[in-house]
Amino acid sequence: MKKIYLTILTIVASIASVDAQTVPTCSLNSTFIASNKVGVYPDSATNFISGVVGQLYEQNVTIKVPKDTVSSGIRFCFNRFELTSPTANNYGLPPGLNFGSSTPAVATGSIVNGAPAFVFPGNANNCASIFGTPTVAGSYTLTLKVQPFVTPQPFGSCSGSPNVNSGSGSLTPPQTLGYYIINIAPAVGVLELKNDRMSLSQNFPNPSSLTTDIKFYVEGNDDATILVYNMLGDVVSFQTIKTIVGENKVTINTSELAAGTYIYTLKYKGATATKRMIVLNH
Repeated sequence: MKKIYLTILTIVASIASVDAQTVPTCSLNSTFIASNKVGVYPDSATNFISGVVGQLYEQNVTIKVPKDTVSSGIRFCFNRFELTSPTANNYGLPPGLNFGSSTPAVATGSIVNGAPAFVFPGNANNCASIFGTPTVAGSYTLTLKVQPFVTPQPFGSCSGSPNVNSGSGSLTPPQTLGYYIINIAPAVGVLELKNDRMSLSQNFPNPSSLTTDIKFYVEGNDDATILVYNMLGDVVSFQTIKTIVGENKVTINTSELAAGTYIYTLKYKGATATKRMIVLNH
């Protein structure tokens, strides 16, 4: 076990940035858990958030494995759901990013095609994270191989605590998800303003449905204003704060906004910087 653990650490370290990074604490998406859907969230419609070179990235992933299913009149109990990289490209993640899970119930004791593999127990909801600091800009299409393992149960009901080491693969061949995309933008440029400078980061999370944080960097103490516009050009949010030297943050309550694309603008000392953000249905 110690040898396997050290192997995982070595691979993660080789993929991540020079700075030591730990797997962030993931969380379940409550809307997905409350729905009648199963599988992986975000789905193809929502997709993964975008990132910026040199800035920390974190995408939460929720995996919902049902207790059982019925096919051709036969009940099948879910033992586990395996997630692996189909080729030796670390799921096709942008350089600097990696997959990991902070949930003890998720087994990550193996390496498949040079990337961590995950085993999610049946009849359970768990999560994982794509995290790190991207180093190369571009559009990256991920590839994730998924395989549910099931056991037929002709009579009676399925156990609430399935044996994750049993069962047979229910998909031949295993399904490969190839619709996830992570876009990585070039490093945010620094705008010179006399003796000061500033940069505006991509809001996080993006897309969002409740709240989202907009962070920006300045090297001065002055008023900064964040405005959010809808696609008609109307101001739907307006906040002015007194900055501190370094990183500043404004939180936007997106639960009050209709689903769609918005523009947010930072105004500081006569200069402006603008980015887009997406709001989902609540």
